[in-house]
Amino acid sequence: MLIDMTHTITPEIPIFPGTPVPALTPACTYTKDGFRETLLTFSSHTGTHMDAPAHLFPEGRTLDGMPMSQFSGRATVLDVSGEGPVITEEFLRSNYEAIHCADFILFYTGWEDRWGTEGFLEDSFPVPDEAAAKYLVSRGLKGVGTDAISIDRISDSRLPIHHILLKDSIVSIESLCLKKVRGRKDFLFFALPMKFQDTDGAPVRAFAELRESYEKDRRKR
Repeated sequence: MLIDMTHTITPEIPIFPGTPVPALTPACTYTKDGFRETLLTFSSHTGTHMDAPAHLFPEGRTLDGMPMSQFSGRATVLDVSGEGPVITEEFLRSNYEAIHCADFILFYTGWEDRWGTEGFLEDSFPVPDEAAAKYLVSRGLKGVGTDAISIDRISDSRLPIHHILLKDSIVSIESLCLKKVRGRKDFLFFALPMKFQDTDGAPVRAFAELRESYEKDRRKR
């Protein structure tokens, strides 16, 4: 079973402050041209998207320069909606069993329910502190994701968590849809970015593959 974890890009979607508003403009029409095409205008960090190390580091890797294996693997969703504004290293260590085999750790903050409202940009969603981010790096992950608009506070222009993760080539995936996989552990996760030259970040099509029959068989053993 495949579960879509991607928000649809529309002109009305929430965007990070200062990011251009996306536009989907008719380029060709059935009436005029006999076919339809749409001109897409949006930032590389629009909607459900992935940040590359090149987002912050001039010599950092770009998404188009990374192997396809970077964009898929085993994932765990940690429910942090009741943890307050800070995700601590202590909390992560208490979830060691769920983390130690994962390639991707995804944080369910509950902010997905605010999508399409001004509340989505309220700057109080849970984010890792620096010790927690360093712990995630120590686990050798491919990526860290969240259903909020950023893995850092919107108000923190230093972007400390981005710096810690991206410096070690751990991609960040933001504005995910996680409600349908809330609390899921050890499932297959795919976040496939658009491929264009020197990709500092890109919208992704993110989805989960849940192997229900495999999980049922494993529980019987």
